Parts: sequence; C-alpha cells; structure tokens
Amino acid sequence: MRIATSTIYEQQTSAIDTLVAQEALYGQQLSTGKAVNQPSDDPTQIAQDLSVRSEIAVQNQVGSNLTNTSAQLTSADSALTSLTGVLQSARSLAIQAASDTNTPTQLQEIAIQVGQLLQQSIGIANTQYAGTYLFAGTTAPSGALVTANGNPSSVVNATGNNVAHTQELPNGQVLTTSVTLQQAFNYGASDGSPNVFQVLQNLYDTLEKSQVVDQSSAQINAAGAAITLGTTLSQLVAPNTTAATPLTLDNGVPPAVSITIASALATNGVTFTFAPTQTIAQVEAAINLQSVATGVSASFNAQTDRLSLTAIQPFTVADAPTPGTGASTTGNFVETFNLQPQADVVQNLSRQLGDIDHVTQQLLTTQAQVGSTIQQVAALTQTSAATVTNDTGVQSSIEDTNIAKVQPEFSLTQTALQAAYGTTSQLEQKDLFDYIT
Repeated sequence: MRIATSTIYEQQTSAIDTLVAQEALYGQQLSTGKAVNQPSDDPTQIAQDLSVRSEIAVQNQVGSNLTNTSAQLTSADSALTSLTGVLQSARSLAIQAASDTNTPTQLQEIAIQVGQLLQQSIGIANTQYAGTYLFAGTTAPSGALVTANGNPSSVVNATGNNVAHTQELPNGQVLTTSVTLQQAFNYGASDGSPNVFQVLQNLYDTLEKSQVVDQSSAQINAAGAAITLGTTLSQLVAPNTTAATPLTLDNGVPPAVSITIASALATNGVTFTFAPTQTIAQVEAAINLQSVATGVSASFNAQTDRLSLTAIQPFTVADAPTPGTGASTTGNFVETFNLQPQADVVQNLSRQLGDIDHVTQQLLTTQAQVGSTIQQVAALTQTSAATVTNDTGVQSSIEDTNIAKVQPEFSLTQTALQAAYGTTSQLEQKDLFDYIT
C-alpha cells in the first residue's frame, strides 16, 4: 500500500499543531503559575474552583465588615469610657457640695464645673464614626444629635431613635453593631428615670440656684399597680394594694389626711387638707396654688410614680391632724409618698447621688455588652480569616501549576516540536525522483 506524500505531510503538520498548542499551554502555566486560567483548561475541577472562589469572596467581605464593625464598637467603647469619667467626676463634685460648710459662692463654683461636665457629656453624645453619629440609632440627623438650649444650659434635647444597627452574617447569626442613646445615656428610659443630661442639669441647678427638691425616694405604687394623676387618695388607702405603703387617714370627722409645709416664707407653716375623693392631680394643684406663700411647688410623675416638691430654699413637710375635724391622730401622707421631712440642698444632693449611680450602672452594663461584642467580633474575624486561608489553599491546589511536573513536560514538548520541525522540513525538500530512486 502506498501512502501519498500529501497524507504524510498533513499528518506531520497536525502533529506540529498539537505540539505547538501543548507548548503554549505549558508555557502559559509556567509563566502565570496557574494550571487553570479558563474553564476549558480543566472542566472537571471548574465547578469546585468557582465554589471556592465564591466562598473566598464572601469571607473577604465578611472580614471587611467585621473589621469596620470592630472599629465602630471600639469608638463607642472609648466614648462610653469618657462618659464614665464624666459621671465619676460629677459624683465627686456632688459629694464635695453635700456639706453644710459650703457657702453659696462655693456651691456656684462647683456648679461651673458641673456645667462643664454637662457640655462634655453632650460632646460625647455627638461622637461620630465615619461621618455618622454613634448613638443616633438608625436615624441620620441633619444637625447635631444632642443640643443644649440656653447658656448656661437649661434643657437638653436629642433626636435619633432607640433602634440599634445590626449585621447579619452568612450563617444567619445577627450582631448588634451600635449603641443607642437610651443604652448609653439612659435617654427615654422605660422606667422614667432621669438620663445623664437631666442628672447633670439637676445637679447644676441645685448648686447654681440652691434648688431644693424633696422627691419620693422610691416609687409609691405597689408591684403590678399603676398610679396616675387621676388616682384618688381613697385608692391608696388599705385594704387596696395600689400604694406600696397604704395611706392612713386621720381620725377626724370626716376622716382626711393633712400635711404642713413650712419654709422661710411660711415660718408657721401652711396646712393642706385632702379629702379621700381628691385625685393626685388635685393634690398637686392645691400645693401649687399656695406656692407663693410657701415657695414650694409640686409635680407628680406618673411614669415613675413619684411626687416631687421643689423650692429654692429649705423647707419641711410633716403630717398633721386635719384642722376643725377633731382629729387627734395624723395620717401618713409623708410616708406613703416616700418624702423626707427635711428638704435642703444637702439632702437634695444626697438624693441625686442615687440618680448618678443609676445612670452610671446603666452605662457600665452597656459598656460590658459592647466589650463582649467586640470580643465576639474579634473571634469571628479570626474564624473568617482562617476560612479564607483554608479556601485559598484549596484554590491553589486546583489552580496553581505543578512546576515539578509541567517543567519537564514543557522541555519534552519543545524537543518533540523541534524534531517535528526538522522532519517536516526534510519532507518539504524531497520530490518524486527522491522516492523513485
């Protein structure tokens, strides 16, 4: 059987093309260091390779988000630490001021320092990270988050909400990534307790204006009961369980409850008599009606279930028999409303120490939660980084060139290609007479 010259030539050319393609492939693998540069390079591995690449991209994004979260929480933790220092300083000043030896001038000097602490707390509340307010919740205020009205400040207002930012991880885990004003500053507390700004403002007012406040030392309502401005005094009388300490009426005819408020304006005292049918709102109004005579005004906070008597000078409040009823006993209004018989600046400051301690405890609880989250984020960041490292190793085993294997193959292909070129060149030089002879 005879083989045509053209057939031999075509076979040789095909072999050269194959070798050229093989050489190019090996050359690309050696130059790029990658065995898989496109899906057609290894169809059996491309599905796993794409899956690993996707996982690496996801984990890199998770790592980036966690790094940002950690930085944000660290900024919040630093702000909370500064706020703790402000409250500790305020407590020290309150203790320093709670002494009968202080003169009005000395109290005003301490008030100046408290005013500075109030401004510092406002500055801390307006702390920003990456252009957003740390404590604004999910809102984006157009102006400052917290502002003070008046100079010196008289009222502090804040915008924002109590909804913290969250971050959901690919595994479904949800992280709380921010702190709200309520958590950090007790702003808008559900129990109605004063926030950091109110605590400092009250302390400032007490020192600057010698303001005296006799406030219920504890909520007057019984557990599970609520007292409003519409609650009548008869609802506070035993055997009802509305009041934690049931109200006792005197033994007059008819029975009632009376108190006497005395001050520098009313040295002999002004007696207030309340019938069982009167409401808390009417009690409040009756005291305020005589505020010009006594210098004392009243307010009842239905959210905290506490009564406050306020003046700018010391005063006393005491239970008294109801005049004109023949009463020989007194009721226990003062005890039921948890009031102090003697109200002065020192007593007021002592009470405010409790308010300072309350907001400080709230702050420390929040800071502990932030610290715990920071540690959790750090652990998740390490896990994410370890996953990327592991997946990168898998990706490398799929994509990277096996130099030890490919280098010899490349050399052998080059040798074979050179031989094929030589053979083809000789075939091209022969004619029919070479084959005849």
